[in-house]
Order: sequence, then structure tokens, then C-alpha cells
Amino acid sequence: MPASNRPPLTLHVVTHTHWDREWYRTAEEFRLFLVDLVDEVLAGAAGAHFLLDGQTILLLDYLAVRPERRDALAAALRDGRLEAGPWFVLGDNLIPGGEALVRNLLAGRDVLSELGATAPAVLYCPDAFGHPAALPQLAAGFALPVAVVWRGYGGPPWPPGDTARWVANDASAVLLHHLAPDGYELGANLPVDVAAAVPRWERLRGVLAPRSTLGVALLPNGADHHAVQARRADAIVALTGAAAPTPVIDGGLGIFAAALIDRAAITALPVVRGELRRSPDYVWSLQGTFGSRAAQKRTNALAECLLVHHVEPLTALAWWRDGVSRRHEARALWRTLLSCHPHDTLCGCSSDAVADAMDQRLREVRAGGALAARRARLALLGHDPAHAREHLAAWRPVVALWNPLPRQRGGICELEIDEPIASIGVGPGSADIPVAPARPPARPLRLHDTTIITQDLSRAVIHVREESPRHYPRNTLVRRRRLLAWVDGVDAMAMRTLPLVPGRARVAASPPAVRGTTDQLDNARCRVTVDDRQRVSIESFDGARLHDVIGLEAVGDQGDLYTHSPIPGTAATGVITRHRLTRSGPLRAEMRLTLQIVVPARVVVDATGVAIRHRASRARVTVDLQLDAGAPTVALVVRGTHAARDCRLRLLLRTGIACTDARADAAFAEVSRAVIPRDDDSVTGAAHERESRTAPLHRYVSVYGPARGVTVFSDGLAEYEVTPDGTVAVTLVRSVGDLSRATLRERPGHAGWPVATPGAQSVGPFEARLAILLHGARSEATDRQVQQSVEDFLLPMVGETWASALVPPSVWRGARLTGEGLAYSSCKQSDDGASLVVRCVNRFDRTVVGSWELEGVRDAWLARLDETELGALAVCDGVVRFCAPPHATITILLRA
Repeated sequence: MPASNRPPLTLHVVTHTHWDREWYRTAEEFRLFLVDLVDEVLAGAAGAHFLLDGQTILLLDYLAVRPERRDALAAALRDGRLEAGPWFVLGDNLIPGGEALVRNLLAGRDVLSELGATAPAVLYCPDAFGHPAALPQLAAGFALPVAVVWRGYGGPPWPPGDTARWVANDASAVLLHHLAPDGYELGANLPVDVAAAVPRWERLRGVLAPRSTLGVALLPNGADHHAVQARRADAIVALTGAAAPTPVIDGGLGIFAAALIDRAAITALPVVRGELRRSPDYVWSLQGTFGSRAAQKRTNALAECLLVHHVEPLTALAWWRDGVSRRHEARALWRTLLSCHPHDTLCGCSSDAVADAMDQRLREVRAGGALAARRARLALLGHDPAHAREHLAAWRPVVALWNPLPRQRGGICELEIDEPIASIGVGPGSADIPVAPARPPARPLRLHDTTIITQDLSRAVIHVREESPRHYPRNTLVRRRRLLAWVDGVDAMAMRTLPLVPGRARVAASPPAVRGTTDQLDNARCRVTVDDRQRVSIESFDGARLHDVIGLEAVGDQGDLYTHSPIPGTAATGVITRHRLTRSGPLRAEMRLTLQIVVPARVVVDATGVAIRHRASRARVTVDLQLDAGAPTVALVVRGTHAARDCRLRLLLRTGIACTDARADAAFAEVSRAVIPRDDDSVTGAAHERESRTAPLHRYVSVYGPARGVTVFSDGLAEYEVTPDGTVAVTLVRSVGDLSRATLRERPGHAGWPVATPGAQSVGPFEARLAILLHGARSEATDRQVQQSVEDFLLPMVGETWASALVPPSVWRGARLTGEGLAYSSCKQSDDGASLVVRCVNRFDRTVVGSWELEGVRDAWLARLDETELGALAVCDGVVRFCAPPHATITILLRA
């Protein structure tokens, strides 16, 4: 907007703190300072308004130490003296999945609701390292008309000015307000006398006025972990005098947002679309964090998958069956997982102590989630553990099989069969109880259904416990057999029981099979071949072929936990030295590749200026190529032990498709990302940050040519790069030894406090699961194939022995989703406990008609993401039909 057309400037001062819950210190350490700060605010030091950084977990941290101040805290939140939320944690926006972002906002709302308060109507994201294209959908879904952002936006190619309308691909929009280059610290430590305030105001006006699109300027008065500014009231008086005649409003974030909305209603604004991930001419976007502490990001993704696709739907469907709410279990697990999502924590750019604490929380979520899911599976089948314990003689073991997807499917499932060896006593007298040796049972168990073909994977002798709320656990020594089984027609989100009987398994009718030989895996849909030069080729049934697919790359890394900085002359590529067949079929054929690479010698200067010399070292990685019967994908199980410090190790998957952009999975949407040429090493703009070639990896990334395409799936590694020749490079390990280094070509200056992080060298074993799918050019049919394949890869049907079954039902049917182009997103009990929430996403560019079917549904409502009802939907015989506009996220509430 030309300067002559800009409205007069009004300055809104918002006093705040930016509180990284954990960073270079742990949460427990920072909490000591947090308590001082909140006590100060409640005592009135901040005046009428203080912003507690857009997150509510800090309220719980405070109350954990000061529970006697609960009423005072609640009163300050209700009357607006203290603003918090809408987030539970001020998290990373790009690494978590869409459902995790929704749970973050739901949890933030719940904490405030418990205190009788609400958040300002602002999606406040002052320091996230970029933002997903779906953020306007989240804002609209929680009735938040304004989003405040900083990193990842600003400078070319973005429009000038501090305000725009950000539109998602489903046409939902949010009013985007962009912080100045100095971000949330612009108004820190304001002068307390007019003489000093005049020059400070001139500098502030020089930054704010030229960018002010609507004449409403935001001046954040605070900084990282800052208490309320000393003599704050005097500073506001001094600024008001220096800025005259410009009005200065000393208010809260909600007051600023209301003023912005009023001005935007009468002004035409520029429109921006897509994700916000690049701002090299404005501010560091710090896109190098996706590879830092890579194993943690993978574990987080696995934990998210466990909660979204197992714990939540199972506990919700069990409630639908028996009326016993278990939503508190999922809520507690989500709060623990979300406490790993602050941007400095999940991005891995924190101290080792913070990373260790995150590891422990992730272990708690995965262990607790697995138990919650098992309890809910058995509840779905009507299991009463106390009643079962009283009828030991009637136990009839079965395998309880769970299909976590809302569509019927058959094929391969992964089962665990426990063959009892001996009962184990515990406590006084247990030493006198004889224990049978760990040998195979005299009559091993097999699946009763002789039409099911199986293939053993592994065996182990372990202890298992059958628990009852009114009895001591019953401990049994068992031989656990992990196996694959081919089953037909498991219903949507269904539980199916497969009886186990003593005796040897009989030969079953053969399903579509896979065959492995010395140099080849073949299932008639896909063929994997290793030639005499150890080059791997993959060929699909329609003739598409990838040649020399798999490679390994290492490069010395001078960078820190924020930014990758390759050391010139240290790049190396690995070779496949041998291969051998490890499984020949009939359900899974597997070939193990051994890759060797020499990481060159390198010199790294640490954050203290000391030069560290690393000798050349050899690394070995194994890749198990797995091809299942009937599967269109080739799975890759990658394992290794990392020992080379200050380097990045990547797996290379060569598609041979030259490309200028790639399609990648992201929160609630697929996004297009430009491929950055390898020779583009420019450092541009005032921010002095080289644009990163790597990007966040959710479930998959696709490369397309005119006639064909290739998709790479990942079970949690979070960083990839696509090169112009179509190679997809997935980061296995990125090891560095400092939180921040200031001598980088890619980003001169410290992005964080210099702290040694030897744990971030990630020395030790690592593992990942990837897959490759060959398919056609971009089309609706290809999209359906990609979605179904990634679901089958990440969410296989799974079954485990239910030893204490009495009279189990053969099948329990859950919710079914129909409609082409509709991708399942979640199924959960509503936060208010009254409804079953189901959600899907229309991936097509056109409106799609779909339906949900669930026995017992009487009423249904279309809803926002925050579970607010929008309007009733018709229900006919348990079927709810709906229309999904292009790329819409459809949330429906079901009631019995």
C-alpha cells in the first residue's frame, strides 16, 4: 500500500514474556523463574494486561508449585489481567501431524476451561520455525480470526506489509499479522524517561510505520524468559509522550486483535497461500532442525500414531459399546506427549538434559498407550478381567485381531501367538513352586482356521501377565511366536478373534504369494532384483522400473542443532558390499543388503573456538528389503550403529525422475515444494541465512514425471531432500556437538545459547522403516493408491494372544467410512464426553459425497475442529451422509 494511502498509525503495546518451557535449561529449572514471574504479575506489576506466551501448560507448571494461588490465577485469567492460550504448548508447527496440532489446541482450551477462562481469539505463533499450509484451517476450526507469526514469512516472494489474508487450500482463511524483523523482542526494555524514549521511538516508527498495512501496529514489550519490565508504567508514559500524536494503547493481545479485525473489514488485503517456510531476506527460519536428534522425531511420530490410530479409536469405540468413558486415559497420554512438542524440544535444539527428559516422556507415552489400547481392545470384546480370573478352567485362548482403518481389508496381518510353558509364582513360597524349563510346549498352538496361511518371523521366551483389578497378576512363561497370517475380509475398524487350538498347523490354501531367491524377490505385482554389481532395481507389474535405487551418503557437518553446515571436501558415498536372502516367502520375502561407507577426516570448530579433528571412519548400515504377498510397495528396514561424530548420514533412494518440485504429505494436506538446485549456495538478505534444501517429512514424499511417479514412505524420520535428478535423500542421523555455533556460512551468528550437546552426536544404534511405491502420473487414481498404500504400510492389521478369553465374539464391527478421495483422519470420544467424533479429509479438487456408518447412531452433527456443532445431519439406519467440499476437513459428531 502506498504511504499516502496508509491510515494513521495506532501503536498497541502488549507486555509479555516469551517462555520456552525448556531449552538450554530443563522445565524444572525454568519453572523456578516462572513462579517468580507469575507471582509478580498477580501482584499487579504488569498493570491491566500481561500475555503469558500463548500457552497454558505454564499455568499447570505454576500451580504445581503454587496450588494455593489457583483462585488468584483463575481470577486474573477471567478478567483479562493475564492472557494465556490458545495452545497447550507453544509447539513446533511443521513436525507434528494435523491431529496433534488439533489436540494441542483442545488441551489448551481444556486447561483454561478448568480455570473458568478463555484464550484471546488469536492463534499466537511467535517463534515456531515455520508454519504449515493448513494453519488457516486450524484457526477457522477453533474460531480464531487472527494468527500472529514471525519465522518463515517476510521478504520476497511474500507481499510487503505486516498484514495479509492467509488462505488454505480448503478456502478457509485467517488474518495473518507478521511480527517485525526483531520479532517478539522489538519492544523489550523500553526507556523510562522521555529523553531516551524519543530516539527509541524514532527507531521503532522507522520499522513499524512502513510495514503497517492497516495502521494498527503491535509492539511486544518483553523477551525470552523476561520478567515484567522494571518501572513498566513509567516506560509506557515515556513512550506515549515520545510517540505523540501517534496514539499508544497499553492493552492485551485480544484488544490488539479486535482493532486489527475492525480495520481489515474495510480494507482489501493481499492474499497468501501455502506453507510459510522461507524468509532468508527477513529472519532466520531455521529449517535445519528436522534432522537434529532424528531418532526422537521418529519416536514422537510413532507415539502420535499410537494415540491417534489405536488408543483414541479403541477407547472411543469401547465407550460406544459399553458406556464406560475412557477418554481421560487418552487425555493424560496426549498431555504427556504434547509436553514434548515445544519447538525447542521437538526440534531437538535444546540441551542434552532436555532431550533426556523428552526420551523419558516418550517412553511413558508408548508404554502407557500400548496398555491403554490393549485394555480397550479387550473391552470391545466384552472382557471382564476379574470375572475371567475366577474361571481359569474355562479360558479358551484366541488371537484378537484389530483393523485400525475405517475400511474393510484383507491380506497380511502381524500376529503374536503365546504358547504357555509354565505358571510363575511371586512372593513368599514362590521358591517352592517348580518351574518347567523353557522348551516348546508338547502341543504347540495353531490358528483354528485352516484356511489361513502363516509364516513365522521370530520366537522368544518371555514373561506375560494377565492382570485383574481384584487379584494379583497371573504370570506365565510363554514362547511368543511372531508371525504373518493371510486373512480375508476384516471389517472396518473391526475386532476379529481367531481361535487357537493345540496341534501342528496344517497346510492352508495358498493366497497370492511372494517368492525370494538369491538375487530376486517377486510377488507378481512388484519385482526386486540385485545384479552382479550389487545394484538394486525395482520393477512394477506395469513395466515401470527403477535402476540402482539404493545408496548411502555421508558428509562432515560443521553445523549446530539449528542449521546443517556441510564441510567442503568431506562428502562420501557408500556401496553395497553384499546381499543375502533372509526370507523366501510365502507371505514375506526378504533380502538383506550390507552397505559400507567411509566418513572422511574432518575438522570442526566447536562453540568455544576449539578445533576438533576427526579421523576417517568406516560405517556399516544394513537394509532389509521386504516384499509381501499382494503388496505394491517394497519396504526397507534400515539399521546401523552410528559412531562418526559431526556428520550427516542419509539414505539415498534414486527415482530417476527429473523434477523441479515434489509433493509431500503435511498436516491435513499435501503440499508442493520446489526442488532447490545443488549449485544454489547463496546467502541472501538481511537475515543472512542460506535457504535449506531439506524439508519436513511426514508420512511420504512423491516425485512425479509426465508418465509415472514414485512415492517414498517413512514411519517417522522427519527430514528429506529431493534433488533435481529425482533422488530422495532421507536423513538417518545428523550428529553435532553444540546447541549453537556462530561461525557458520549458512547462518552467521548464534541462533541459541552456546551449550555443549554431546548427546546430540547420536552415537549408538539407529533404525527406521521406509517403503517405495511405483505408480502412475498425478491423478485421482494415483492419489487413492498412494493413500491406501501408506495406510497399509503404517497401520497394518495386528493381533495378539488373548489367553483369558471365555466366550469371545467372533467379530465386533466399528465405524466405516466411504467416499472416493476421503482420507481417514481420526476417531475419538469428544472432549465433553457426549459424542463420538469422526474426521476425514477430502483430498480431491472437487466436492465428494461420503458417509460414515456405525451401528447404533441416532443423531449426527457437522462440527468444527474444536467440536462445536454447526448443523444437524440426517441419519438413516446408522448411516450418516455428508458432502465434503474440495480439500475440506470434515468433522462429525455421532450420538447413540
